[in-house]
Amino acid sequence: MDTFEKLYREDKKHVSLWEKNYTDKEFYKINRNIRKRLRKLIIKKKCLSSRDHFICAMIYHHGFTIISSKKALKHIKIAQGNGYNKQKWLIASIIDRLLQLQDKPQKYGTQIVKLRNGKYKQYVLDGSINDKERMELGLPKLKDLKKYLEK
Repeated sequence: MDTFEKLYREDKKHVSLWEKNYTDKEFYKINRNIRKRLRKLIIKKKCLSSRDHFICAMIYHHGFTIISSKKALKHIKIAQGNGYNKQKWLIASIIDRLLQLQDKPQKYGTQIVKLRNGKYKQYVLDGSINDKERMELGLPKLKDLKKYLEK
């Protein structure tokens, strides 16, 4: 029987295996299956805890679609609004992914892409968020992130 924690562990496992073991298409199929089971669990439970909302946000975030990103944003806002402040960076990551999927510049600089040469590139930033705001969400300063990506 599925539980929020079980689906969360399953999602984390597949994310960690993704780059070396799955094509993007295979991963998206796996995530679609997890999201389908998650929807059933949400309907069945009805009243979700803050932790449940966080888990929903994380799983939907890995869906890489505008619809799943909007669901992820809804759930993380509920979780954080109810006091679940672990992993504050997730809201920034979800917002950036949603902007990226809409071909808009990201705000926080959380979305990167691995290039064919093995290096990483950061998607375009809109410059509206400063380092203080990034650090409040547990994100590194932009200059530190750029140094990391250049390695």
